[in-house]
Amino acid sequence: MRKCQNCNHENPDNAAFCENCGIKFIDNLKKCPQCQTVNTSESRFCENCGYDFQSATPKDTGNEEQLQQSNRSNAVHDLAEQQVPTSAADVTSTMANGSDNAISSAQERPQVQHAIDGKEKSQSGSESESSQGKLSSAPDGASMMTGGTPDKQRVSRLPKWVRLVSGLVIILLIGVGAYFVYGHPSASSKAPSTPAATKESGTSSSGEKHKSVNFNVTEIKKDIGATVGAIGGTNSVYVSPVNSEQSVVVNNGSQRSASSIKIYIMVTAYAMAKEGVFNLNDTHTLTNDEKVGGTGVIQNMRAGTELSYREIIEYMIDDSDNTGANIMIDKLGGFQLINNKIKSMGATDTKLRRKMLDTKALDNGRDNTTSARDMGTTLKMIYNHHLVSREADDEMLAILRKNQNRTKLPNQLPSTATVYNKTGEYADYGVQNDAEIVRNSQGAFVAVVLSEDGEETDQLAAMNKLGLMLYQNILA
Repeated sequence: MRKCQNCNHENPDNAAFCENCGIKFIDNLKKCPQCQTVNTSESRFCENCGYDFQSATPKDTGNEEQLQQSNRSNAVHDLAEQQVPTSAADVTSTMANGSDNAISSAQERPQVQHAIDGKEKSQSGSESESSQGKLSSAPDGASMMTGGTPDKQRVSRLPKWVRLVSGLVIILLIGVGAYFVYGHPSASSKAPSTPAATKESGTSSSGEKHKSVNFNVTEIKKDIGATVGAIGGTNSVYVSPVNSEQSVVVNNGSQRSASSIKIYIMVTAYAMAKEGVFNLNDTHTLTNDEKVGGTGVIQNMRAGTELSYREIIEYMIDDSDNTGANIMIDKLGGFQLINNKIKSMGATDTKLRRKMLDTKALDNGRDNTTSARDMGTTLKMIYNHHLVSREADDEMLAILRKNQNRTKLPNQLPSTATVYNKTGEYADYGVQNDAEIVRNSQGAFVAVVLSEDGEETDQLAAMNKLGLMLYQNILA
């Protein structure tokens, strides 16, 4: 048996993916020298920071910024050395004799500023003098213009307590300034941040993902038997928390997928985009020959309409667009390439054998298939960022969250529940499928129901009831 490194579930020796949590078994790993993220051995670029493993050394970002920060700090430090008293005696002398510089006249302020500007310029290799005289440092620590004549008679009329308070204020301001220059960390010293997917605001946080939900296997089996298990046709069910090795699988086997297969077309597109062989932002020009009936809105768009492949995928999932699915099958390279990707995910019961609404293929006995377990483990891998990449998995979750069909498993759930799902239906063959991830503040779980050769009203009623019972038992 092969034990999963993620959840410790024991799997067959030849398993490529964990049957419980869906994580792919990886024999060889390598650590990014730039951000320390662990990547698969075949990855050329780091999934976290984009580091090229074929390069000689990691990029040293931030040196230029640190140099600029150091130059600025040195400039302020040199200026402070001219103006800050260096001993307790100097502080006393300053408060008694020279602290009144803080209350300079409007005429003196531009002269001092000009001298400071000259000091900063001299540090960069050039010399500058004010037209009023050069900036010098007096013995008592107070700066004065040697080319000008300060109005000492006016300053001497200030009360002693005013000069004392002024000196304390100057010392306080210099101390605060020194803290920000020397004690405050620069931006370049911060640890590199992990890219977060901004596409999907509802993605679980690490705290939510590690919560323990209530998963009573006996009660869940009883709920399934009282709902989907009590109707006619061929019915299979998969239920599992997203972060647990526990699961309930009933009557698992290969069944007609209908539009549920579109999840695997989407995953293939994002996997190829990560590999750099497909660009989701490239555009496709719609033709009349591509249009097919059934569900979807692309068939109603005029020929010549340009859509990005990212947009086509969204239509394919959220509106179950058949035309969009057929466009993606052609663009991604056809059945064989997509089936190879599906197999690499560990979905052994899932096969793409025909395009949407290809009735000739159906007449010849060729149909698309999947299983409840395949669908469930695939959704778990997406949710836990174990399928393509964190960014890609989050984008796919965002698309699933916008799905328009919530008439089956999530139909009776409260508004506080977040749902990511994809349905499939084909009335001619009595097919009604739904695969969902349901999340609230307590945690999240996956539920899949595949129903074939049944009556639609019975199927929908059973799914509605089971979806609510699972939510109440697991997340309430």
